[in-house]
Amino acid sequence: MTDTILANADIDKVTLTQVLKSLSDPTRLEIVSALFKENQECSCEIFSDLGKKSNLSQHYRNLRLNGLISIRRSGVHSYLTLRKKELNQKFPHLLRTIVSNHLSKN
Repeated sequence: MTDTILANADIDKVTLTQVLKSLSDPTRLEIVSALFKENQECSCEIFSDLGKKSNLSQHYRNLRLNGLISIRRSGVHSYLTLRKKELNQKFPHLLRTIVSNHLSKN
């Protein structure tokens, strides 16, 4: 079984507007918040309670294309990683601020 890493957005071309627009969706914000808290690669199965698999796939795609996550596929399973270090270099403290605010309201 081979792993496939889907192409990531070039972090140098990712804009603040893209990131904020992507995180304006409650489901995507929940996914990013969970990945931020876990601070490691996570199976997409942990998000199954957030909606249908087909809808979640679209959310993952959006997050990947907007530079927030990377996706590794291994067989029929997908694993998500928050691009925390790269995003923090480009937008210092942005993710931490957004996630902290989101988690404090829940």
